[in-house]
Amino acid sequence: SQQHITGSFGVGSFPVHGSSSEEIIRAADSGMYISKHAGGDRVSTPDESGEGESVALQRQLIAGYIEGFLHREHAGLEHLEELLATLKKLAGGEKNLDVDMLRDSIEALTQAAEAREMNASGHGEMVSRYAGILGRAIGMTPDQISDLEYVARVHDVGKIFVPERILNKMHPLSDDDFYFVKLHTRVGADIVGTLPHSDSLREAIAHHHEAFDGSGYPDGLRGEQIPLWARILLIADAYANMTMDRSFGPAKSSEAALVELEKLSGTRYDGMLVRILIRELRAEQASWTLGS
Repeated sequence: SQQHITGSFGVGSFPVHGSSSEEIIRAADSGMYISKHAGGDRVSTPDESGEGESVALQRQLIAGYIEGFLHREHAGLEHLEELLATLKKLAGGEKNLDVDMLRDSIEALTQAAEAREMNASGHGEMVSRYAGILGRAIGMTPDQISDLEYVARVHDVGKIFVPERILNKMHPLSDDDFYFVKLHTRVGADIVGTLPHSDSLREAIAHHHEAFDGSGYPDGLRGEQIPLWARILLIADAYANMTMDRSFGPAKSSEAALVELEKLSGTRYDGMLVRILIRELRAEQASWTLGS
């Protein structure tokens, strides 16, 4: 009996895909995953754009590249430019399906980042929920709320480049460690910046660790210099962190977390947004109590 054997191949070349044999092999590996997702029996490079190909193939190319990227043993900052260039290229035109797939890919990177950090799985979903509550309460449009909830889900995507030993440290971070952690805001902003028309999403991620009194990072912005979406993310992120078990401490009760937010209102957090979140969550809890 005859057997039909297919082959999925990837090609990496010097100097386009790297300057060391390790980088070129990694590029070829990503190309192989792209070939596999495109149905096999083909040769691909990691930056194929698929111009003129169907949207279905575009989706396979992006999914293949992301899968290959996540299979790497270590994704260091030296691979950031390659990731950004490939995402932009694979996004191709601005068809809605392309953008949706690119959004999904950024979510896949975020989930992989969460999986590397102890007790972080589902963190983005929690932040998204609280950001959405704030967005609705201040009268955002449905499209704005949808974008805000999305950017809240992927706000920590830049952590894909932070070493696991730093993400999971139980004791205080050294200055060098903290330098790496701080980079995740800029890196995440760059990754989300590959989406078309993403200025507000990019800014939200870049500044979601700025503090209201100017003591945050990366730029020490204060008060309303900090973009509104970033101020919302900071509060939603803090509340989610406090009410989940994390490597830096056990979960607080909802009430204890709200008291903590109130204590830092006007210094770390935007006082108006803190008051709104407290009002909305207490109303929600009261309705649960009545419902039961």
